[in-house]
This record gives sequence, C-alpha cells and structure tokens, in this order.
Amino acid sequence: MAQGNWYPGHMVATQRTIRDLAPYLTAFIEVADARAPGISRHVPMTQWIGRARRILLLNKADLADPAVTRLWIEYYRQQGTEAFAVTAQEAKARHHVEDLISRVLAPPFRLAVVGVPNVGKSTLLNRMVGKNRVATGAKPGVTRGPQWIRMPGGWEWLDLPGVVTPGHTHDWRLKVLGIVPSSGEERTDLADRIWEMVHGPANPSGWVEWGKGRGYLRAGGLVDVQRAADAVVLAFQQGKLGRFSLEKPGDADQ
Repeated sequence: MAQGNWYPGHMVATQRTIRDLAPYLTAFIEVADARAPGISRHVPMTQWIGRARRILLLNKADLADPAVTRLWIEYYRQQGTEAFAVTAQEAKARHHVEDLISRVLAPPFRLAVVGVPNVGKSTLLNRMVGKNRVATGAKPGVTRGPQWIRMPGGWEWLDLPGVVTPGHTHDWRLKVLGIVPSSGEERTDLADRIWEMVHGPANPSGWVEWGKGRGYLRAGGLVDVQRAADAVVLAFQQGKLGRFSLEKPGDADQ
C-alpha cells in the first residue's frame, strides 16, 4: 500500500502541526517503547522538528531487560540525544520526569509529547497533569487532535496524535507490542515467537498446552487456539512472562 494512502488524515495533520510549532516550543518529549526503542520511533521526526530540542523517554522500562535499556541510553547519548528510562504508569513518574527535564532544560517549559501510537504518550501526559484529561486506550490513534494542558509553574504540555512509519507496519515486534494492529491469524505466529523467546526454541508451540491448562477450551475439550494466542500476546505486553527487550542497538533494521 502506498504511503500516501496509508496515513490517516489526523496523522498528516500532525506532521504539519509539529513543523509549525517547532520554533515556539522549548522541546519535544519523544516517547518510545523501551523494549524496542529503535523501531518504535518515527524516523522522519528529526526532519519535522528542525533545531528544536528533543528529550527521548524510553517508556515501559519496567517491562524491558534493564541491561539492554542501559545499552540504549548510552547509544543515544553517544549520538547526542538525551535519553532516559521511565515507567509512566508508576505513581512517582511525574516527579521523576520533571526532574529529568529540569536537568537539561530551563523554564518556562513548553513541551510537545510525540511518538508512535500505543507507547504510553497519553499515560505519561496524564501523570504530568495530575488528572486523566487525555484519552487513553489500547487502540492505536486514540488521540485525534492537538490538546494543550497548562499547569502551574510555567509548565505547558501539548499532546499530539500518534504517528507510525508505514515501512515498519509489518514488523512482528511492533505487533507484539501492540503498536500496530495484528489479525487473529497473525497472533498465533506472534505467540510462537513469544514462547520461543521466553522458553527457548525446543517447543515454540508450547503455548497451546499453556492455554489448555488455563481453560481456553472449545466444545469437546479442544484448545481454543485463538483465545490462547491472544492471551499469550496480552501476557507478554503486560510483562507477566518476564522482562524482555526485542532489539539491541545496531539491529533495529533486522
């Protein structure tokens, strides 16, 4: 599918908004998934923001391999990008992020939160403003238009719709993370990949028996493969199978 046909209208509008606002912002706060920071970033963003400052937050760090996350932070800092690991769902996230931003920026803070869908942008923003003023959900693209939130102390936050690089939409890792949607048939393949990653290559379809043990059954006692696969993917996304990173610096294009 051609890129021009793939982009929803609100994503095209986001490109224009980012370019227009860049000269007036203190910085862009870019959010990526700590489990796959390379492929969960929108590559053209650099051209869009021009010379504006950027702080990269590797969100959901509590679900990633901490050793790999440290490699990513060092990798980005060697490239001149301020990068930090955060977990937006933690209650202490607001003070942690404010402290990180204050280390590298001076007030007043006029900040735009950007990133691909479903990496936790709106969850982060809700932490920063103290109330759930921003729509959140599991579906990519829940945020549909620019939203300014002004806070005491010179903090101004701008939430923008998510953007995704079309060239990455078929990457299985983005589907595992829920950044791009997957079909029911694809999730059985994702369950194989997850199971092999968690338990090794000896029995990549062991999740079927796992599903049987949890009662995902159809009539006649047969395993409901679709329900089991969906459960495996969800369990991985929620960190219930352990802390795993899906890429390391240098292999983002694999």
